[in-house]
Amino acid sequence: MHQRLTFWMVLFAFVAAGIARAQAPASTAPSAAPASMPPGQIMAKGVTGTVSMELNGVRTTLHDGDAVSQFATITTEKQSSVILLFSNGATTQLGEDTSLKIEKFLQDPFSQQINIAQLTTEPTRSKTSLRLTKGELVGKVAHLRHDQGSEFTINTPVGAAGIRGTTFRIVFRPTGTGQAFALFSLSTLEGSVNFQQQGAGGGGQPGTGAPGQPGAGTPGEGGPNNGVAVSGGQEVVVTLSVDVNPQTGVATITTPPTITSTQPISADTTQQIIQAAQAIATTAATTNFTPAPTTSGGQTSGTNGTGDSSGSGSTSSTGSTSSTGSTSDTGSTSGTGSTGNPPPPPPPPAPSQTNSAPQLTPGAGLGPG
Repeated sequence: MHQRLTFWMVLFAFVAAGIARAQAPASTAPSAAPASMPPGQIMAKGVTGTVSMELNGVRTTLHDGDAVSQFATITTEKQSSVILLFSNGATTQLGEDTSLKIEKFLQDPFSQQINIAQLTTEPTRSKTSLRLTKGELVGKVAHLRHDQGSEFTINTPVGAAGIRGTTFRIVFRPTGTGQAFALFSLSTLEGSVNFQQQGAGGGGQPGTGAPGQPGAGTPGEGGPNNGVAVSGGQEVVVTLSVDVNPQTGVATITTPPTITSTQPISADTTQQIIQAAQAIATTAATTNFTPAPTTSGGQTSGTNGTGDSSGSGSTSSTGSTSSTGSTSDTGSTSGTGSTGNPPPPPPPPAPSQTNSAPQLTPGAGLGPG
């Protein structure tokens, strides 16, 4: 008796604990990790001449309206150019003989259609990293949500430009092959750019990511960070000694400069930036981005939706509700068929059969009684 009582007490405690867990509020469950920021959208417009995109070793020709992928390298030939529009409101025009890699472009999802020309502030938080290997670009970036962690960086063999919502131009042009010189300039028409060099001293290949090499890694790596603010109407201009690989065209800086000051933008440069900015604005006015199709999270909820409705297929567990077939225990009542095997003891079967289906024909059952 004592053992049986102990068993029932343990069983009751186990069931009660299960019910408590099932009824516990969702807030007590560990919170899910925040979803990672998905890639944003980039579109090519205003294509002139020959412009190509290389991704995973595959090179394709770019046309107006083509999507540009994260990690792709965009190259323009002589007398060619292209405008790249980003769904965070940034725009860049690549001049001729330019190579730019989209190292990173991530953006939180947005819910409404975006017209680039109407944006003054990016619609959602974003992270952008571009690498200009050679050539020139003019860019305009909407005000970023820096307080939420947004960033926009353009890396060059000389240093990295941190953009803070501005119109600017960057030029890096090696001249010739072999031992040569390269012009580097960063001009800010409005707003502000924070220019940082990746380490004073020590040459190196652009983009290798090794500490102490100009053109490698992210700002601040490999030694003292010689930063300078380039505000509206100012620019930095330097001439570099470089070693240009005749096969690849990659320029290795042999005498890295230390940039510490700025100078006013010349009228010539100002005019060039204004013309490029006008072309960008005209193109942006006709460019819209629509919210991206919901990714894994959204699709799962979508499939959950269909899974849910098809869960009505489990609700068509009315098929199990057609366990009314079992509820129609008359199926077990059709166990009267089994009860139909007349029980040996009492010969008069009428009372026990009415016992089996009294609700169906009460009169018939009561009459003979």
